[in-house]
Amino acid sequence: MHESGGAPYRVLRPGRALVDHGPMTLTVDASAGGQPLTPATVAGAERALAALTELVPFLPLARREVASLGPLPAEAPEVLRRMVAAVALLGEGDFTPMAAVAGTFAEVAMEAALAAGATRVIVNNGGDIALEAPAGERVRVGMVSDLAVRRVTHSLDVTGGSGIGGVATSGFGGRSLTKGIASAAVALAATAAAADALATALANATNADDPAVRRCRAEELDPGTDIRGHIVTAAVGEVPADVRRQALATGRRRAEELRRQGVLSAWAIFVGDEMACWPDGLVHELPNQVEV
Repeated sequence: MHESGGAPYRVLRPGRALVDHGPMTLTVDASAGGQPLTPATVAGAERALAALTELVPFLPLARREVASLGPLPAEAPEVLRRMVAAVALLGEGDFTPMAAVAGTFAEVAMEAALAAGATRVIVNNGGDIALEAPAGERVRVGMVSDLAVRRVTHSLDVTGGSGIGGVATSGFGGRSLTKGIASAAVALAATAAAADALATALANATNADDPAVRRCRAEELDPGTDIRGHIVTAAVGEVPADVRRQALATGRRRAEELRRQGVLSAWAIFVGDEMACWPDGLVHELPNQVEV
């Protein structure tokens, strides 16, 4: 057990550290030349904890809609600036910077591990992943196609040097509230902060009305939510196939808009047993599913 600013993290094995503190459950895997590099994992863990400490005094700003934020104060931390920039990519003023918080923390932890000498780093912050690998080296990422079930059913590959630095998943049944009915929406982007915000936008876009879908105000599900007054999905029952396909189509249209804008590198959306992705062949179904 190690301590950083009073907040614990653990080195689970050579080259892997776990931060489990407050709202953050984050793992850092780091290596160089194929060998685990524990000092780099420690650097990543400590940076994640420091980022949390930096953000806490600015949470009132982080919980405001970006359209009402205005210029940030000079003393605002780098993590908040990255969160705001990531959400701004969406062009949706009613998002708050909190839509990118998990990905941003993963991103700064990864950068700290790289600065400490690692050449391959994977940081997983509750399913929002920052990664970097040597050019041409493949990183296989497991995917949960139904966040309510939390079983790894698919995978995708990210190649070092491809320009993709983040993979994030959002949808109904996940850690955050959603406005859509996607069981999982996966976004790949240049940064983990951007991927986090983009995944939220994709999941929100899978909106379809049906008696099997129950909605309510966000604060009814989470009194501490940063999106008070927003209508979110409370329950998804047996949705007819045509409604699932309609929701998938609206999600696909939003994904293609974001891809044409150059902010979304690749994507996959699951609505029940319906799935779409870009590019074709991005995701692969796993023969043996794994509980997470």
